[in-house]
Amino acid sequence: MVRVTTTPEGMFAYYRKSGYALFTPQIKSKTWNRPLFAQISITEICNLNCPFCYLNPPPDKGRMWHVEELMELVQFLDSWKVFGVAYGGGEPFTHPDLSEIVRRTWKETELDVSVTTNGFAASKRHIQQIEGYAGEVRVSIRSLENCLVLERFLNKKFDLGVNLLLMKGNTRLLEEIIRKCIEMGVRDFLVNSFLAVGRGIQHAEWEPEEEDYFHLGKTLEKLRNEATIKISGRMATPLKRLTSLKFIPFEDEKRGRVIAITVDGNVKSSSLSEESYPFDKPEEITTIYEKFIAS
Repeated sequence: MVRVTTTPEGMFAYYRKSGYALFTPQIKSKTWNRPLFAQISITEICNLNCPFCYLNPPPDKGRMWHVEELMELVQFLDSWKVFGVAYGGGEPFTHPDLSEIVRRTWKETELDVSVTTNGFAASKRHIQQIEGYAGEVRVSIRSLENCLVLERFLNKKFDLGVNLLLMKGNTRLLEEIIRKCIEMGVRDFLVNSFLAVGRGIQHAEWEPEEEDYFHLGKTLEKLRNEATIKISGRMATPLKRLTSLKFIPFEDEKRGRVIAITVDGNVKSSSLSEESYPFDKPEEITTIYEKFIAS
């Protein structure tokens, strides 16, 4: 089944079975009616304690979505005609029911299923359990040494991508990581930029500066024929100003494209947003989404 959404930026069509996506900028709506994807934090537990993490777990950290409650949420998102869900955390592979969550989402809905992980909590058995049910697994890589964890995920029955984080002074490292991953057979990359929120609030000096965006732009130009490198909408504005690069379909940061849903039942306009609204029933999310769009 092809799922179609018309937005102020154009019409998007997605066919889950093939992973084929179509963007038609000539066909537009006046307002956003629904997000394209939902990012869902299924657990606060993580096997790492990264100082740059955008999350800042509360003292009672350890909360997680129970399967049946999560499936009620997912069924609603499916009925809302969202394209897909991205399960994250914390570290999703620490959730004892991740395989059931992924399998049931794939079997019981038309949603695409993505899992974002640091890779280290995923055993061979864990990965086998989600093969054929997760359309995509994205591994966050922060160092050259960490690239070795990708070997666990290569040549599996899902698409494999790497998430990178632009920080002050690390553009050369990012290029080295990308080249190493290409050597290993990975061709899909997503770059976000560090923002001093959550646990990283004490490290505002790590936020990238114009020089970092400029050098990242040069890296993107050099590698554009070797890999698909995507960036967050928030990064497009400085990159457009400092380089000749063009970004399709998203050329800036706007609300409406995604929503983020937390473990404690809150909705945010993105995973990095500190503005959140609680909900009791999944159907209330549409009203919260309308608030985001209006503001």
